[in-house]
Amino acid sequence: MSIITQQILEDMESLPPEMQVEALDFVRFLKTKLAKTENITKPQGFNGSQVASIMAEIAARGTAFQDIDDPVAWQKEIRQDRPLPGRD
Repeated sequence: MSIITQQILEDMESLPPEMQVEALDFVRFLKTKLAKTENITKPQGFNGSQVASIMAEIAARGTAFQDIDDPVAWQKEIRQDRPLPGRD
């Protein structure tokens, strides 16, 4: 057991029971916060080489976006572009 853990236990024992409950709630909050942080920093699903491989397969098929006649019109439709004030 580390020195910090021992100090925390000693301090916890000196608190009244209702404050020990609060301290336990805070420790659980910290554990939840840590778990969320770890989930954010861990890669989710694909890594870069897998994505590159999938994109290469799509490009090799030659069928991606073949049904789009006018890319600019398609992009405006998809993005729902609107004219900006003061710009022509």
